Amino acid sequence: MKKLIFLGLLLFLTNPLMGEVTSWVNKNPVKVGDLFQLHVEAKNVDDPQEPDLSRIKGLQILNRSVQNKTSIVGTSFTSTVSWSYVLIAPDAGEYLIPPLKIGNEKTAPILLKAVESTSKSKQDVVQLEVIAEPKKVYPQQQVLVRIRIIRSGIELENETITPLEPAGAHVEKVHQTTHQTFKNGKKQIITEITYAVFAEKSGTLIIPQLRYHGDKRQGGTTQRNFGNFGNFGNFGNLFQTRGQRIFSTSEPQTIEVQSLPKQNTGWWLPAKEVKVNQQWQPDPPVFKVGEPVTRTVTIIADGVSGNQIPELSFQFPDTLKGYADQPQIETQQTPKGLKGIRKEKWALIPSQPGEITLPKISVSWWDVTKNQFRTAIIPSKVIQVHPVSKSSRENISQKAADTQKNKSTAVVAQNTADANNSANLWKVLTIGFAMLWAGTIMIWIVSKNRKTNKEVSIENNFKQKQQVEIKSAAKNVEQALCRGEPVAVQSALLKWGNSVWTDDPPDGLEEIGDRIPELKNGIKTLNSALYGNHQNGKSLNVLKEEFIAISSTAMKINKSEKESNLPPLYPE
Repeated sequence: MKKLIFLGLLLFLTNPLMGEVTSWVNKNPVKVGDLFQLHVEAKNVDDPQEPDLSRIKGLQILNRSVQNKTSIVGTSFTSTVSWSYVLIAPDAGEYLIPPLKIGNEKTAPILLKAVESTSKSKQDVVQLEVIAEPKKVYPQQQVLVRIRIIRSGIELENETITPLEPAGAHVEKVHQTTHQTFKNGKKQIITEITYAVFAEKSGTLIIPQLRYHGDKRQGGTTQRNFGNFGNFGNFGNLFQTRGQRIFSTSEPQTIEVQSLPKQNTGWWLPAKEVKVNQQWQPDPPVFKVGEPVTRTVTIIADGVSGNQIPELSFQFPDTLKGYADQPQIETQQTPKGLKGIRKEKWALIPSQPGEITLPKISVSWWDVTKNQFRTAIIPSKVIQVHPVSKSSRENISQKAADTQKNKSTAVVAQNTADANNSANLWKVLTIGFAMLWAGTIMIWIVSKNRKTNKEVSIENNFKQKQQVEIKSAAKNVEQALCRGEPVAVQSALLKWGNSVWTDDPPDGLEEIGDRIPELKNGIKTLNSALYGNHQNGKSLNVLKEEFIAISSTAMKINKSEKESNLPPLYPE
């Protein structure tokens, strides 16, 4: 019995040391706006995971780093993982850093005190203003967020600002400018940055608090950095000796995102203004049977991107053929936000004379200024189609007669020349030319076969490589469709189109639908998921079924092509 107790004590004493976790800050109290460090250390913890700092309320976490260290002293083995965080206290008061769990162990809580800086009056030389308008919007309606950084009577360097990243919204920077003015005898340098923000769904959109900081410029040559706004720099260098640190913070903004109006049943287009106009080539247009006339319709919408503008849809009369060109989609960035432009072009060819009525063109949109639905219209137009003129037919007949006459004259001249040659000379020349011709044909055939074999080999290698790329891109599309993520599907589908048409990549989703009509309905549902009311993964089922059917057919046909050398399913 004594031997068993002794053996148990021995095993206990030889076990590795128990896990230990600790945390501490490099200074306490801290000054409002000053950077400080929080260190968390885990010793001899099996598979230590990074602690969850989301429970720390009020303090802003700006940067992190991690370090692993192992030491062996005699028979003692110690494994240490250390995390270091750069934090900042935005306001005076007490902040609690709660116990942080690592493995089965927890750190002790830390009560941090933040006090006002004695140089607070000097910090006021920089003001950070954020204005978000309007305060009440609909999903996918543009919110303009204007950021103004005002510096008064001081030179600054290494200027940075936290990025604008509101949750549940798409953000696009549209304008930035810096100018100089004077106030109360002091020079002011003002930087204005404008962002267009689009909420993805109804609810509350929070424009978070932004934070600016820069260093007071010291003597010597320095580099001003006005272009780095939107990203913090290397925080590892912030603790190096620099000029006085200047900071400023903005107030959070709240935007109410309303549900879509009940009367909305079609494409959702929230804009400040929508214009639809048309151009003709020739201008004015003259319609004749069998002769094309080009019609270009341009839609311009303020406050949206070009991809938010719907595709035009109408039916041409049976006596008029319309051949559509690829639409041109553009998004312009202006100080007042985004401006979307969509151009659609058709070649119109009448098939018989008489009157033809061109259907009206209409675009429905939601007026965000007046909060009502409106429609931009190009009215229907009655055109007169003229028959082919008599003079045109006579010119065509005369050209045909002249051509036939020239051919007959050439034959007569040739026959006369042949009659003047002697029979023997004609036979000798005929035999000689025949032999030369036969030799030329043989040389040409051999050369062509070699060239053809080489071209076939190069073409086969290219096709094999292209098929591998297409297969990989198609797999990515199918995976995105299975996940039900419209934005990921859009990106994967465009990459797939680039691999299919390497020589002429499609400009957008609509062009893919035009080239492969089997996908047109599915692409319309994808656009509806991106810009319409159907904001869920189920709306992608149509595209999923169509694309999988296309991919399966492509694999079967491409397999048979290896044996029959037929052209591939996808055009090159």
